[in-house]
Order: sequence, then structure tokens, then C-alpha cells
Amino acid sequence: MNGAGQCPTEELLIYLGMLAGEAKPGQFFDVRWSTQAGGMNRQFVSALRAQDAVRLITRLASRTDVYVGIALREDRTYGGKTAISGSHLLYIDSDDPDADERLHDFAYSPSMIVASGSPGHLHTYWCLRERASTAQVESANRRLALALRGDPASVDIARVLRPPSTLNHKHSPPVAVRLLEHNTDARYALTELTGSLPEDSHPGHPPGTLPAPRRAGRTALDRELLAIPAAEYVRVLAGLQPNRASKVLCPFHQDTDPSLHLYPDGTFYCFGRHNKERACRKGGTIFDFAAALWGIGTRDQDFLELRQRLARVFRLKPTSIGGTRCQ
Repeated sequence: MNGAGQCPTEELLIYLGMLAGEAKPGQFFDVRWSTQAGGMNRQFVSALRAQDAVRLITRLASRTDVYVGIALREDRTYGGKTAISGSHLLYIDSDDPDADERLHDFAYSPSMIVASGSPGHLHTYWCLRERASTAQVESANRRLALALRGDPASVDIARVLRPPSTLNHKHSPPVAVRLLEHNTDARYALTELTGSLPEDSHPGHPPGTLPAPRRAGRTALDRELLAIPAAEYVRVLAGLQPNRASKVLCPFHQDTDPSLHLYPDGTFYCFGRHNKERACRKGGTIFDFAAALWGIGTRDQDFLELRQRLARVFRLKPTSIGGTRCQ
């Protein structure tokens, strides 16, 4: 069934109904919205009371960006991964201009497609016949993203996305978020849907973006520097504040839409492009970020200088400065 032509409230009800699935008492929609101060507020609404969520979202949508957690939460005091035991939905976030064509050629029709308000930017969902675990959902999402050129950093179970009937306030004037298609009959077994997808060779990290293995023998100072969260060293070194998706504008090329991703293990990777022909592909640890930013090498004497400069910036005591980089 095509979603075009539905009134906004009906679009939102359809969308929330797909998210709720066979919801049980104690499961909640995680509704979030941007504040004027740049933060984020949230409210948990029972997944059995979709009309209450519709009223809240509709009231907020005219004045700010609104998001909803794709997986239902099971703890109304916290919306992170530990509040989620799994989901019946798979999803990808895509800004590839050929996304429509790839989806058309894919053997399994989406259950929903939402246009998020930015040109060519789609959120695509597939409904499963049975609920899958968190690990299964995230692995399947990564494989779908790899096959259909979705964003490999937007596949986590705690992901929040824009619901239809809201407005994307990044644009002036704001642009409507619309439900383009929905098909309640498009439901798949997990093994059926993922059977022909690329393997998830690096669970928990986008394929091809793993930093080089860290060998034994690093100094205490190395370990202290590597323990600094990516969000912190990017903020301190480049003056960049990550958005809710842990992305920043890449400082290594002209970037209009945040394409540099920050990961929980302290690494980073840029999926953006210098131009149509050349991808950025910068990534690694705090050492790689600082080296690229300062124009310093990462080997031998250059690495010693790099480490000393980082120690000064983060006010760490260089207790051991010998050795070369072992990465």
C-alpha cells in the first residue's frame, strides 16, 4: 500500500502502529525532541496508547525536531540499549541518491519508507514475523546497510529517527517528514531476509573501518590517551561537538552534512567525500586524528612529538616517552 495521500495524523498512526507491533504492557515509545538550548528532552509513552504519542508528537512538531525510538523501550526511566531486549523491525538510514533504485531491485520489499525531509534521505524498515534479539537486529541492519548503501553507523538498536507528520527544522523553511510507502503484509523471517546479504564480518563496527590491531607494549601514557573518548578529543582538538548520532562535520574536507563518525571504543571514521571521485576515509585513534589535524606523522620521531603534544593538551604526565608507535 502506498502511503502518499494519507493525512499527516493517519500517517503517524500507521507509523507508530508498525513500531508497536504486538506491544505488551510495560513497553514504551521513546519520544524525544530538540530544545532551544541545543539539548534533548524525552517522554516515554505506553506503546498501547499510540493516540497519546500522536498528540505529543503533533504538539511538538511545529516548533522543533522530533524523534522516536525504533525499538520499544522496556524501562521508562532510560532509553538506551539496556532498556531494549530486541525488536521486530530492521531498518537503514540512507542518503544515497540511488537508494530508490536499489530498494526497487532488492528482493524483499520494505514494510515502510519514510522521507526524512532532506533531499534523497530515506529511512527504510522491514518488519519481521518474529521478534529478534538486539545482536540479531544490529547485525542484520549492518548487512542491509552494506548491501543497500545505507549509513553503517546508524544501525544500533537504540536508534531514534524522525517520524512522519513532523517537520525537519534543519531546513528553512522546515520540510515535512512523510510516509512514502507502507505495506503491513510485508513481513519476513529473519533468515529469509538476510539469507542473500553480505556477511557481517566485523560485528559492532562498520566493515572496513576497524583500526589496526593494538599490540602489547604501549606506554602508560599511550593507554591514558587512548582511553579519552572520541567525543572529548574531537571537541578539544577541533572544537567540534558531536550530534545525537555521534557525528561531526569532518575537519579534513569540506563537509556540509556530518560525516565523521565517533565510536564507543574511542576511534573515528569519515564516510564523506572530498569530491565525487575521492572518499575521505580518514579514521583511527586519537593519534590519527591529531596527526591529520596538525600535519604530523605517526611513526618513529614524529610519533614521539605527537604523543608529547597530546599529553600537554590533555594535561597528562609523560611518565614514559620512549618507543615508537606499535599499531
